[in-house]
Amino acid sequence: MDRLLDATLIEGEIGLVIDYERGKTPAIGLLQAAMGMVEALDKLDSALLSTIDTSLEPVSVLNDVKESSLKLLLARMLKKVPDEHLKNLEWKKWLGGLLVEGKYLLLQKLDADAPEIQQTINLLDNKYKSPESELMHYQTPAVSDIRDALDSVAKARASLPGQKVYVQTDYGDVVIPEIIAAPSSTDSGEISEILTNQGTEFFKVKSPDMIGTAQWTVLRNNRTVRVNMMHLKWLNSYHNREVNILPGDSLKCLFEEVISYDASGNELDRKINIIEVLDIVKPLVQMALI
Repeated sequence: MDRLLDATLIEGEIGLVIDYERGKTPAIGLLQAAMGMVEALDKLDSALLSTIDTSLEPVSVLNDVKESSLKLLLARMLKKVPDEHLKNLEWKKWLGGLLVEGKYLLLQKLDADAPEIQQTINLLDNKYKSPESELMHYQTPAVSDIRDALDSVAKARASLPGQKVYVQTDYGDVVIPEIIAAPSSTDSGEISEILTNQGTEFFKVKSPDMIGTAQWTVLRNNRTVRVNMMHLKWLNSYHNREVNILPGDSLKCLFEEVISYDASGNELDRKINIIEVLDIVKPLVQMALI
């Protein structure tokens, strides 16, 4: 049965602060932009919760509004909490701590490259693997989901040009910089479940991306597939000709594979994201016999 969990049962609160010029800043524009930031922070929480239980729906609850700067004190409410998750009274502390620390760490990586985001997710491992999380079937969040959520925060931040925006947490304050966000992927309404696998593998390059779209064609298990190159620092090095890649070279990569299924278990989509290029292996040159 679905439950609406009272906001006081989820511990952990953050403050969203937007500096503005009193008496001059249009109220509607400011408030609309603030709501966009709240929605983006909710999406980041959804990404942090996505591999715990896909039924959980985080919702920000307005606890207070301060003057001079627009300061929104946001608590966390959850919709659709299964009954078994309510039996452990320590679960609320664990979840609140996870979401607050997760936002604190990840908001500092708004324009970070994929390997840096992966390293930040790894810092949350102790939170995910605590005894309370055993109820939730722990699995590491996908880098691509976190990247999409951070892009949403960056897009919302762009609606407040020239104004200081920061998030206050028990771990410290995080200033949200103005950056240009990459377009986020769209979700399909037919998707029932998404599974993410991660590992290290060699991919043989069939066709490098020469124009900067981050889409490469590689051979995997003797099959031609497209991969999304999320390691942007390495990609820039390649485009700047600091790295020489030819067809037939193999890339040793940390990757994640995101597979979408419908309600019947049929595969709808499969995406391979290269998180980090670890090494380049050139093919052996065969010497001609004399």
